[in-house]
Amino acid sequence: MKRGWIIMCILVFGIVGCKDFLNLVPKNKRVVANLEDVKTELLTYLASITYSTSLSPSYGGSAFRFPLYNDVATQLCLYEDDMNMSYYSDHSSIEEKAMNVYTECIDWKGVSLASVLWEKCYGAIGFLNVILDDWEKAGGYTQAEYETITGEVKTIRAYYIFKLLQFFAPYNSDKLGIPLNLDSENVIPGGRLSQREVYRIVIRELEDVLEYETVREKWNIFYYPGIVKAILAQVYMFKAGSAAAEESDWANAEKYSGELIASYEPENREDILFNVFSGTVREYQVGGANYQLRMTYRRSCDFGDSFASIWAEGKAQRVSNELLDMYDKGDIRRAAWFKTVEEEGRTIYYINKPGYTRSINEVTVLFRTAEMYLINAEAKCRQNRVAEAKDMLETFKRARITGFENYSGEDVLGEILNERRKEFCYEAGTRWVDMKRLGIGTSRVGMSKEGEGSEVYELKSDDYRYALPIPNGVELDYNNKIEQNPGWGNLN
Repeated sequence: MKRGWIIMCILVFGIVGCKDFLNLVPKNKRVVANLEDVKTELLTYLASITYSTSLSPSYGGSAFRFPLYNDVATQLCLYEDDMNMSYYSDHSSIEEKAMNVYTECIDWKGVSLASVLWEKCYGAIGFLNVILDDWEKAGGYTQAEYETITGEVKTIRAYYIFKLLQFFAPYNSDKLGIPLNLDSENVIPGGRLSQREVYRIVIRELEDVLEYETVREKWNIFYYPGIVKAILAQVYMFKAGSAAAEESDWANAEKYSGELIASYEPENREDILFNVFSGTVREYQVGGANYQLRMTYRRSCDFGDSFASIWAEGKAQRVSNELLDMYDKGDIRRAAWFKTVEEEGRTIYYINKPGYTRSINEVTVLFRTAEMYLINAEAKCRQNRVAEAKDMLETFKRARITGFENYSGEDVLGEILNERRKEFCYEAGTRWVDMKRLGIGTSRVGMSKEGEGSEVYELKSDDYRYALPIPNGVELDYNNKIEQNPGWGNLN
């Protein structure tokens, strides 16, 4: 491990300027020289993004964090339509820094959110580029070693590229994809690839990994067939409605999600749902019955309550009335994901997902089997197999709603999308991404940005703010080949 820390110091102090996130390594600089090096660096990186607070690797001036850690996930919740934004300042331990985040996000103009997502995703991609390039040149590895390491790197990298595409690419403009460089020795700035080009890269990398035959080792987190298939299902679902859509997208979304739900029975108990999003020990779990990846660890937020930001312990943020009214009285999710307080004869519902404990304050659950199930149902519906989709919808609703029998409505697709909203609220931007792909417009009442009174804020269905701004001072000031997303102008 001592050697690993030496290499990390090189990463912190010896490599590139801190703002060139697309070209992270100059020529003639090496990060790893052999298999021992790459295992040390990759393990240190994975440990730092999951359960450890003592490891803080940095690369190119950017400290590594999982891109959707709770600071970012919280800000994405502020973007979505599932929180009552009128009561944010009622938090029992609100701080000025938390209110600054609220002010940025209330009108969907969180420039700092965009900067963090851009930095963390591109920083990690650059680091993974170097790991992959250097150790392939070093040689001396077996096929099994090649597959477990390359599979880990390519899967994480593809997932981060996909997240960048979701957050920064305008949904209806194929030419405005994202800039992307997978060559660690190429330091020439480039422009934005088209979304079709980026999707081809992501899909090719993930499908390559699926062909690997080596079983994951205990240290692998992302190298696992279930995770790769889940990412592909998400990719094809999101791509299917975009400017990069192809006729086969929904069939592929159905294919990959279907391989993960063959033996799945939707959870039908409140305690099971609650326990998915709570924990008492630091750990990561791969390939569970209810999810493909779950990470629980203790890491305080940078704003708000010192342990859990806006969720906190006790009174936290209120669920939006629109979302709350969507749940039937017998829906087990009401008790699993919300907590209630009696105030002046009224029952107030507060957000309790993920659940907070004093030993664990960050629970990140990715690629839930429930999502694969609903992706599969939506894919069937969009391929005009409505009867099959309705059967799946009814099975899911019977598990979630006590006493539910049959769906009597005619809008099966709409009801599946309603279930997605109820099921995946407050989960690392899932609802925000759905709002973008479905073209949802919304309005909400929140505190005035000037700090006095309230104001109505509106987001249109095709709003430019659905594509986050490329941060000034990060790429735009360095690379004149990258154009800003429409509508944002000069952020300076």
